[in-house]
Amino acid sequence: MTPEALKLRRLEALVRAFRLLAPLTRREEVFRKVVKVAKESTRAASVLFFRYRPEEDALELVAAVGPAADRVGFRLKRGQGFPWRVLESRKALFLPDPDPEAALLPGLESPRAYLGVPLMSPEGKPLGVLSLGAPQEEQEVFPEERPCVEALAEAAGMVLSRLEALEEARREAERHKTLLELFLALESSRNPKVMARKALEALLRLTPYHGGALYLFQEGALRPAVMAGRYPKDFPRLYEAHPIRFGQELLGHPGLWEGPVYVEDYARFPGALKPFAEQGLRSVLLAPLKPDGRRYGVLALGSFGERVPYRKEDEALLLAVAKRLEEALERLFQLRALRLAREAALKALSRALEYRDLETQGHTERVAELAVRLGRELGFPDLEGLRLGAYFHDLGKLALPDEVLKKPTALTALEWRMVKTHPEVGLEILKNLPFLPQTALNVVLYHHERFDGSGYPKGLKGEKIPLEARIFAVVDVWDALVSERPYKPAWPRERAKEELRAQAGKTLDPKVVEAFLRLV
Repeated sequence: MTPEALKLRRLEALVRAFRLLAPLTRREEVFRKVVKVAKESTRAASVLFFRYRPEEDALELVAAVGPAADRVGFRLKRGQGFPWRVLESRKALFLPDPDPEAALLPGLESPRAYLGVPLMSPEGKPLGVLSLGAPQEEQEVFPEERPCVEALAEAAGMVLSRLEALEEARREAERHKTLLELFLALESSRNPKVMARKALEALLRLTPYHGGALYLFQEGALRPAVMAGRYPKDFPRLYEAHPIRFGQELLGHPGLWEGPVYVEDYARFPGALKPFAEQGLRSVLLAPLKPDGRRYGVLALGSFGERVPYRKEDEALLLAVAKRLEEALERLFQLRALRLAREAALKALSRALEYRDLETQGHTERVAELAVRLGRELGFPDLEGLRLGAYFHDLGKLALPDEVLKKPTALTALEWRMVKTHPEVGLEILKNLPFLPQTALNVVLYHHERFDGSGYPKGLKGEKIPLEARIFAVVDVWDALVSERPYKPAWPRERAKEELRAQAGKTLDPKVVEAFLRLV
């Protein structure tokens, strides 16, 4: 077979493999499908899918057909077996001759022919290894079938990478949602203990710690005022029998007031109290609360029995929440502080979107301000809902993988369909947030609808599109025109005005365009 024919055959195999795997939505489905297709497409007696676990530096068997089917969950440590040679070299490995060291797994009979193919992400990140074994009489089958197996592995790498990116985006969106709910709950609460409980519950959802507490100075000692999560039943009573004063134990350590403190094993901390250690207190992460610069209390996260390794993101999150709680305590009855808290959360979200290169710097804040000005010009009744919708309008893009979002070339039809889902994804993320009015949700869902019906996701036309979405569409187009983008320079304002006039009655509401042009 000529090189050109081999290349064509491999390309055809890649297309077939991607068509089989692309519709799958869970990694486990991909694992099982890959080994099933590999077994059906070759005469291999055994097909094994190893997933690379970087946190353990091990290869985990996640799917298999053949003699190893009952060994799913087995882990190969670094250097064990030929799958590791495949992963470390990042190249396919074919062994046509009998080799006693070529066992697919310890304890299994060695295959008479072996083919191992690495699974890589499009960015070159190792994801795993696909291993195939054949008996002696079929050992010549792999050279002919190797392009098909490699194509299957390449398609699996692309699909798994996409699923991982989507999962990470969902986690990021959930994190933003949790923090937004917390910050807005802190604004509305008038009770410091209620605020502390909400802060601790949010922290426990976002970190691996078991329990949390707010400690306050009371009669010269630090005692728990609020406790959340899981902790031993008798743990709170220890503070009555063993009061902790400034300068004592971990909570009273003077260095705590200079910043956060992490202790991996409480029992080994100098000055640790034995009764607390006997209750199983293990890892601890603490942050001081100093509203107005005074020593108010300590926000603490702890684990019991199990060690929680230090993670910078946990510390940063605790500090962020502690800082937000301090601000809420300082200005508990001040509307201005509450408004600033929400503004900070919204700006943090806009920065996160801009960080992923979804928009030019400052885009979200600019369109929010313009939308409010235009809404006021039109007499729109819910300016706050309009502003919130402007902040959240592209939140759904967080669920798009970078290889689609930042693709420098034209999108495929499948990728474009994926992009068109972002208004509905954004609505799904936000619809259960009680503070968001319907106006904001309408902006998120309908901001890509067009006046002539050519938009998405519903293809609404004319005044069937909610007015808030028609308002936002005009300011969004305007900001895109007058801002520099990777694919174009910023347009002069007069040229941008002419383009708005050209789009009036086509993609944009002509009455809204007319009102906007009066403003600019």
